[in-house]
Amino acid sequence: MKKYTSRAIKWLAILTIISAAVLIAGIICILVHSSNVGLQIGLTMLGGLMSILFLSCFFAEKTRYLTIDDKKIVLPRGANINEKTSFSRTIINTNEIHSIKSELHKGDGIIAKDTLFHTLTLNDGTRIKFTLYAYGKDAEDEILATMKKLI
Repeated sequence: MKKYTSRAIKWLAILTIISAAVLIAGIICILVHSSNVGLQIGLTMLGGLMSILFLSCFFAEKTRYLTIDDKKIVLPRGANINEKTSFSRTIINTNEIHSIKSELHKGDGIIAKDTLFHTLTLNDGTRIKFTLYAYGKDAEDEILATMKKLI
């Protein structure tokens, strides 16, 4: 079984650690009775708020993993099943997959880049549309090659 995680997890972990360090620095300033009250409050509030924000984002992104093994593919939340967004993980048995197709959607170059949308067509006619851009180009190629090999 192979598990793929988002590239953003590493950066969110680093930002969480930095924010926690700022929070700890603020707490230390309070404990040693630093004469600069603004520094105490600023470091503590900034570190606390940013720690909560980045830690929440880290855990949210950590749950968006994709797994592939010989018998099933587990897609993260957000896949479109027959044009309806699924808010839970999508589990697909590999023997149910009829075909896979990839379409390039051109981005505007400012906000959105070019993205490949992949569509799995199952034997019963169900169409599952998803993207893999969050995992990186190399992982996307590896995931597609593995899926095509399983079909």
